Order: sequence, then C-alpha cells, then structure tokens
Amino acid sequence: MLLRLQDLPEDAAYDLVVIGAGGAGLATALHAAIDGASVLIVERTALVGGTTAWSAGTSWLPNTRHCAPGTDSPAQVERYLDEVVGGHSSPELRRAFIQASNEAVERFEQHTEVHYRPYALHPDYQSELPGSTLRGRALEPVPFDGRLLGKLFGLLRPPIPEFTVLGGMMVDRTDINHLLGLTKSLASLRHALKIIGRHAIDRISHPRGTRLVMGNALVGRLLHSLSLRTNVSLLLETEMTTVHRGGDGVDAVTLGAVGQGGRGKRIAVKAGLVLASGGINRHPQWRAERLGNIDSTWCPAAPGHTGQALQLALGLGASFASGAASDAFFAPVSLRQRADGSTAAFPHFVMDRAKPGMITVDQAGERFVNESTSYHLFGLAMQQAHRVSPAVPAYLVCDAAALARYGIGMV
Repeated sequence: MLLRLQDLPEDAAYDLVVIGAGGAGLATALHAAIDGASVLIVERTALVGGTTAWSAGTSWLPNTRHCAPGTDSPAQVERYLDEVVGGHSSPELRRAFIQASNEAVERFEQHTEVHYRPYALHPDYQSELPGSTLRGRALEPVPFDGRLLGKLFGLLRPPIPEFTVLGGMMVDRTDINHLLGLTKSLASLRHALKIIGRHAIDRISHPRGTRLVMGNALVGRLLHSLSLRTNVSLLLETEMTTVHRGGDGVDAVTLGAVGQGGRGKRIAVKAGLVLASGGINRHPQWRAERLGNIDSTWCPAAPGHTGQALQLALGLGASFASGAASDAFFAPVSLRQRADGSTAAFPHFVMDRAKPGMITVDQAGERFVNESTSYHLFGLAMQQAHRVSPAVPAYLVCDAAALARYGIGMV
C-alpha cells in the first residue's frame, strides 16, 4: 500500500487520485476501492488522519439502521435541515445527503472494517428545532485495536496529548465517565482497570496506547480497510504541484516530494481527481480575509490546511462558494504552553462548558451565550459579543462541585 514517489513508473495511471489523507480523503478512496477502482492517495504531511485523527470522530448520519425503529425518517431529517440550514444550501443537495447516508454506512459495515455505534444520548446540535432527535444520528466509530495496523500504526497521527491520560492512553466520553466514577461504581472500576491494564501492556512495546477511540479509531479503521486492498496506494510527504487538463477535464497531475524541489512525476488520472486537502486555516491571506482578526495560534486543526490544492483549483476556474453562514467551523479553544515549549490548543467540545454549574463570561464579567449551544454557534457568539465588549478570550467559570464532577478543559 505504502509507496515512495521515486518507485512510481513513468507511465503510472490511476482511476482515482485523492489529494489529502484525512477522514474525507480516506473515506472517498475506500468507497472507490470497494467498486474496484485503482486509487492513489497523496498526503502532504508524514502522517495519515489530518484533523479527523484529532477530533471526536463522530459522523452525523441520519436515518440509518443505528437509529431505534420508528425514531427517524427522511421527512423528519429534511425538516430539521430545512430549519438549521435553510437557504444556505440547496434542498436538492440536502435530500441527496439524506438518501446517501444509509447507503454509505451499509457499504462500509458490510465490506470494510469501518463500524459505527450510536452514542446513548447525543442530541442534535440544535435540538430545540422541529425534526431533531436525542439519539441515533450521531455515530461514533467502534474502538479499534491499533495493533492490527502493524507497521502502519506509526503513520497514524496521534491524538493531541490533552485528549489522553497516563502517557498516551486514549479515552472517549464513556471512558471518562467511568474513570471519574471508579470509586463509586463496581462497573466503572472494572472498566477503568480493563483499559488501564491494556495500556500498561501496550507501553511495553508501543510509544502510545493501541486501543484507539474517537477520531483515531475512525482513521485507524479506514486505513486498515484500505491496507487490505491491493488496488490502493498511498504516498506520504508528497504534494500535487500541477494539474493538467484534457478535453473532458483533468487527465493528469504532477506530484513532487515535499521540500525537495526538482522534477516531479506526472501521474495519469483516468476517471477522477478529488481534492480533500483541508481548508484555509493556515493560509495567511485567506484566513485574514475570511476569518477576521483571529490569530492562527487558536486553530485546533492539524498541520496542513495551507490552501495549496485550492489555489490550483482556482487556477482551473474554480471559485469559492458564497451564501454560507460562515467560512469556517468554529469552536471555543483554550491555550496552554506544554513542558516541551509547544502550544496546546484544546477545543471545548463536550465535557465542560455545557455542563451544569458552568457559565461563560466576557472580560467584563458579563454572560453572553447559552453555554449548551453547539461549539460552532458558541464560537460565532463569542465573535458577535466581542464587537460590543471584549470576549476573545472569554472565561469559563465553575464551582468546586462542577470541577470535581466534570473536569474543565485541561484542568
């Protein structure tokens, strides 16, 4: 599966070339591989997974078999998306997404090692709106044994250290609840001892835990599934430098080794080119134009997102879409300097800001947001409030009881 650029023959050709090995790129490649296409995945960094590997790895996929019978329907999902998205996208696009969700899940679970489970209670982000549900649409990856990846395990982007405990043991929401309650429940004690014992064994032969959860589990399952197929190749530390157009569209790309310059290799594209290379987070000009005066230090996305592939697309006649509610997906983030001098950018997704006993205030001590809203709407509310009174950064405040029960960020 893993190739070096110099090993590709001069007449190399693939049905599908995918630029970017994050969750979107790997999933696209896997769907094509299931259909028998020859696929080349090109990743600019040295690791696989992108921001997906750092995330919770939850996929919002409505009306699948993981929903309890009778709790969801295409009409109900459509009503919810009409309320949430409205005129920011076409109704036809939303209907296509609804129709494809179940098919995508079934294809993966029947033909690959990618498997999902619904979280016991995971309301839709705007659960006050008609058509919303309390559970069944937010699917998380089933925990994955990273040892199955063999040598490929070292290519998987590790989670941010603040999402681990005990020197590299990944934990998800279920684990955290058991760890917090291990002195109060026999079931929690058993669960905690099981995962801690597994981690202790892992550290004998691995630099970190091999029990993968959240985004690492999703990427690990995608990578393992792709590695089992002979029609998939992966190039790391390689970038697309040129796109060549033929009569009916793209017919070839030029690839080069990152940072080495020199002559690249031209790869024929027989059926399609997919750009799954991330957004504009690390592009200084586009970031300033579209995201305002927010320093990139606060960005919790993985390295990459330079916009290089998007620049090539613009050169071919593409354009940025308009009409979206915002040009990025936001989250409230805390910063901390680690012992090694690097900066931790910790996104407040689930465990603290929306819990009882916690409030968020601006720098004047005024509350300005419903703390239980989605992290994206929370980020937008911070920016809106900042126009009136300094709210970037804001402060998350809680009492000792809330801190003991839920924790707070990196504390």
